[in-house]
Amino acid sequence: MGKFRLAFGIHNHQPVGNFDAVFEEAHQKAYLPFLELISRFPNIRLSLHQSGILWRWQQDTHPDYFEVVGKLLDRKQVELLTGGFYEPILTAIPERDVVGQIRMLSEYLRSHFEVETKGLWLTERVWEPHLPKLLAESGVNFLPVDDTHFIFVGLEHSQLTGPFVTEHEGYTVTLLPIQKKLRYLIPFGKVDEVIAELRTQADANPEGVAVYADDGEKFGVWPNTHKHCYEDRWLEQFYEALERNSDWLEVVPLSTAAAMTPVGRVYLPSASYEEMLHWALPPAAFVEYERFEHFLKDAAQWKRYGRFVRGSHWRSFLAKYDESNLMHKKMLAVSNRLAAYEAMSIDNKAKAAQARDRLYASQCNCPYWHGVFGGLYLPHIRQAVYSAMIEADSRLRKLEGESSISITGRDYDGDGVPEIAVESDRLSAVFSPNRGGILYDLALNVHHFDLTDTLTRRREGYHLKLEKAVTRASNDNTASIHDLVLAKEPGLAKLLVEDWYLKRCFIDHFLSDGVSLESFHSAHFQEDGDFVLGNYQTRIDQKTNTVALWREGQVRAPEGAVPVKVVKRFAFENDSDRIGVTYELSPNQSRSLDVNFAIENNFTFQAGHAEDRYLLVDNHRPQPGYLDSVGRHERSSSVAMVDEYLNLAAALVSDQPAEIWHMPIFTVSLSEAGFEKVYQGTTLVHKFRLRLSDRPVAIKLDLYAGALRAVLDQAFSRTAVTAR
Repeated sequence: MGKFRLAFGIHNHQPVGNFDAVFEEAHQKAYLPFLELISRFPNIRLSLHQSGILWRWQQDTHPDYFEVVGKLLDRKQVELLTGGFYEPILTAIPERDVVGQIRMLSEYLRSHFEVETKGLWLTERVWEPHLPKLLAESGVNFLPVDDTHFIFVGLEHSQLTGPFVTEHEGYTVTLLPIQKKLRYLIPFGKVDEVIAELRTQADANPEGVAVYADDGEKFGVWPNTHKHCYEDRWLEQFYEALERNSDWLEVVPLSTAAAMTPVGRVYLPSASYEEMLHWALPPAAFVEYERFEHFLKDAAQWKRYGRFVRGSHWRSFLAKYDESNLMHKKMLAVSNRLAAYEAMSIDNKAKAAQARDRLYASQCNCPYWHGVFGGLYLPHIRQAVYSAMIEADSRLRKLEGESSISITGRDYDGDGVPEIAVESDRLSAVFSPNRGGILYDLALNVHHFDLTDTLTRRREGYHLKLEKAVTRASNDNTASIHDLVLAKEPGLAKLLVEDWYLKRCFIDHFLSDGVSLESFHSAHFQEDGDFVLGNYQTRIDQKTNTVALWREGQVRAPEGAVPVKVVKRFAFENDSDRIGVTYELSPNQSRSLDVNFAIENNFTFQAGHAEDRYLLVDNHRPQPGYLDSVGRHERSSSVAMVDEYLNLAAALVSDQPAEIWHMPIFTVSLSEAGFEKVYQGTTLVHKFRLRLSDRPVAIKLDLYAGALRAVLDQAFSRTAVTAR
């Protein structure tokens, strides 16, 4: 008579761009001790997946880790799983890149460990029905996915006793249902509870299998888990309990479970794990979903009807967050450029190897979504992905031999409306005519940096929990990350602000007389014009490399709405850090009108409160002058953001005095460590008091962005910079 089996899998990953200290902490607290401990229990066998990002980091910093893995492989105690090398959401990238990323990691593991990988870790377990063909073509035979996926098609938990087969166009793969109950018990339940659950399943299905596969970070990186798993010996006691019960229980790698006789054939819907589907919902639906779930549980009906309750799906993040969508569409544009270049010549694929690697790095999933683990709210993760795709695009541009400025109109962000894209060796810019004619995106190609990678402040569904958050967990509390409500500092509720427009560049405001810096910063102010969200008409002049956008809108006045026309022109130059910007404002009737016209720009240099990152107003540093400081400066003409660490700067210089405001963009988000304040950029506002009459009023507000010294020399006419 056979034994009941626990198929065990671990997934380790760190995002592109994460801090080296975070990699090191995860390695020392989770990845290494987990394998060192498992090596003492040779009868416990498991599957290990690591993203290529992490393998490369360990290869460079801890090559001895490869020896540990190699010994476990030789003992057949561990098997390795493949996946997308840079841990992309497979359904979010072009199919050619899916195959390329999987083959890249499979080849890496083959070259370093001499293994053939047939199992795959599916990033965030985001499944869509077309995947079997792509996976089969990539050499994948099996993969674990959540039991949630199976429950959504009407199956009962009691039916998930083994592997299932699915197919697309006749291409088959084997699916292993990961049990959510085990994901929550290990390592957060008592050891006896885990064994009791496995015993119950074994009694019902003596020769069946229970599948557990989850993040390795929960064994040492999540709050309090290193102490819980190693110092308090939970993990060691768990392994000991597994060995004590080895007469009826065998711990096996996932491939062993995949080789069992299939339970049946199944066709899964688009899905991920249950929490992910919840996070993907819009804020109102997020809260309603949570309330409905509690309602069913309070009525003791969740077990019966819960399988009919689900949230959204992963792609909804691209609709929920404009910033995620813009990042995604820019990545797709680079991928298409690479594919077109490679199609031109057989030799081009080899020439584009570095560009391809950088493209793949830009597909790392973490900043494209947001949940307890999502990195969209982490600026350094977003910027790392942007940096990779900008570098890939710049390399391709050089390979193509392209050097001139190109200006094209196309639907850049997939909203059904054309944007205007400008490309040169030095920069890439995208304008959105239907969003107030704003500068939607500005990338500094030479520096591989996206200057407009800010984040709009939003109300999130989980913000309702902020009032219940505590500043730190009690020392003896080792709860699941999904149950903790923590805050890194008090007073975060005061920072909750909801912007009603996208925080990007050259946003045109007509402000009421009572609008102050404080009311503007809190997004509670009166807008007298209809320009911020209005549609702008456009004209491209290829000869002069100029983009013109204009709107004939209305401005509120005491006697009623007054027609006003705003025209803004952007002029680009080869080999220049300057974008020449000219505004013309005029009322469309023969009368005078006094207005408060403000031009808003939002830029980021990552760190808001660092000595080497600061503001200059009229070539002098205000005090304290940090990027996250708030300030108001009357009759000023220029403002600059300086980043000495990156040797970059951005400056706005007006040809007439204005009242300049600067203020930080702070968001409050929920991470695995609790609620936290995150600096997302700095808002710069030039506010002009103008009298509009028969003649158009012209404003010149040039933007300089790029290398620190070049920008400051141009912006401040080579005068000495008083910074410190």
